[in-house]
Amino acid sequence: MPKTLFEHLSPDTGAKRILALDGGGVKGILTLGMLKALEDELRRRAGGDSAFRLSDYYDLIGGTSTGAIISSGLALGMSVDEMIELYARLGPDVFGRTAGDGVFLQSKFESKKLRRALTAVLSTKTLGSQDLKTGLAIHAKRIDTGSAWVVTNHPLGVFYDPASDSGVFPNKRYRLVDLVLASAAAPTFFDEITIDIEFDDKRRPIQKGYFVDGAVSANNNPSMQLFMLALEPAYRFGWRAGESNLMMTSCGTGARRPTVDGKAFQGLPPGLRGVHALRAMVYDTQIQGVMMMQAFSNPKKPWRVNSEVGDMAGVCISGTPLLDYQRMDVVLDTKPKRRRASDPVPPMTGLERLLGRELEAEIMEALDLMDNGKKANMDLLLEVGIGAGRSFVDASYPDPKFDLLEWRGS
Repeated sequence: MPKTLFEHLSPDTGAKRILALDGGGVKGILTLGMLKALEDELRRRAGGDSAFRLSDYYDLIGGTSTGAIISSGLALGMSVDEMIELYARLGPDVFGRTAGDGVFLQSKFESKKLRRALTAVLSTKTLGSQDLKTGLAIHAKRIDTGSAWVVTNHPLGVFYDPASDSGVFPNKRYRLVDLVLASAAAPTFFDEITIDIEFDDKRRPIQKGYFVDGAVSANNNPSMQLFMLALEPAYRFGWRAGESNLMMTSCGTGARRPTVDGKAFQGLPPGLRGVHALRAMVYDTQIQGVMMMQAFSNPKKPWRVNSEVGDMAGVCISGTPLLDYQRMDVVLDTKPKRRRASDPVPPMTGLERLLGRELEAEIMEALDLMDNGKKANMDLLLEVGIGAGRSFVDASYPDPKFDLLEWRGS
């Protein structure tokens, strides 16, 4: 029988499990491929129960941008296959036609198309909806105050249900679709999202908040913030640290370090140089999050951070691991283009070996685009995600010590 929301959130109901989902636009379908492998394995442990959902297993699911979309759907009890169907529609519908130049005059895509696609799933449900099966955390950036927001459905949260005379709009009454759109409002891609924040004694709005993508903070990889949610007393979760008490699965959307030719960069207009710098910053914070989480744990399959620290195997700066942590992602390799038929064939990349076939250089290059909603690209991203997921997930991961009690008795 699925756990109640209270059982998921209470610190007194056993070990806790966190699912952290990065941002990355349409590359979220790659994340869903990894999650499909994960859901299949956990469903097997559940005796093949077709009704099993990741919301039955994970006690807190949190994400940023595309990760917030996936997190909300999963926390509502949707299956991974249902989320894949949503993304198969969302990709071409939302990213199929550009509306502006995406830099100087107008955002590249229409926010109303994304709202329409999400409303079909999230409807008018709020953060306090009883339809949420497990803990949910959504990350956004309030640009007018410079605050990085994380909102959760934990009933004890300070802003979840404040006193009626506080003037503060309760988090529990925010509509999920507004919060998710705020988290996904990537600069240059979508317009900022405006949400009413405070009200007078007659419930008339007196202050608005202006939100952009949660990636414009340190939380595009939300794992560190979710770790703090679990352990920092101010957030009221009160969960316990330790590799037998707390586990986290952190999923990326495909990794590729953003590079640009230096001379070409110097010749770009300031706006485009700013876009390149922003993308580099987002990548840096993602990798920093992985490095910090691995430093507090002892992953079974550590992720390679960079050429200086490697994959940090055997490194745990806290002495005793504070949690069981695993990063799941895949490097989106590229290779040189063959300009002539006589050019030597480059060796197969890790990505091609994962898929078991060679790919055209142009196809590999396009995989890392956050707005490539073409069906062929979406299908390939999903295939890559499933292959990557299977390289991490098996009978030993997630660690069986975190299996649900009813599985152990079966």
